[in-house]
Amino acid sequence: MKKQYFCNPLNMDYRYQFIEDMRSGEDKISREAADPSMILFQGKYYIFASMTLSVWVSEDMVHWESHRLPDSLPLYDYAPDVRVVGDYVYFSASRRGTICDFYRTKDILNGPFERIPGTFDFWDPNLFLDDDGKLYFYWGCNNVTPIWGASSTKRQWCRRPSGSS
Repeated sequence: MKKQYFCNPLNMDYRYQFIEDMRSGEDKISREAADPSMILFQGKYYIFASMTLSVWVSEDMVHWESHRLPDSLPLYDYAPDVRVVGDYVYFSASRRGTICDFYRTKDILNGPFERIPGTFDFWDPNLFLDDDGKLYFYWGCNNVTPIWGASSTKRQWCRRPSGSS
């Protein structure tokens, strides 16, 4: 099998927004698609990025299509993290000072996305499933506080809440 290599930038449409420059007071045009998270799920590549309201999908990492995500996801939160755990794709994104939820689905493009209520606020999440089945969750993006982490053999933050259907 011939090896293929891909490099940034990928040819994708980006969202633009107007942001007021705090120093000059002028409006600046800013491109949004930061903090991308890419997974391979059911034979397709998926890229999620901050503020894009969508997911990019590709079968070959050359040709990409954008698909709108449901409004029930935190689409205006930052640093989306997406991971495959078993048959599910888990999604989270961050907002400073707000308790952040997790979501899971077996079908990224058609849903549904099941909400898993969060218990704490985090910034810049990263979910990691080790080869031994242990699940780790890391977060943090600050020049003052450390990167935080937690692990669970029971996958506490990714389980269906008791009593829910």
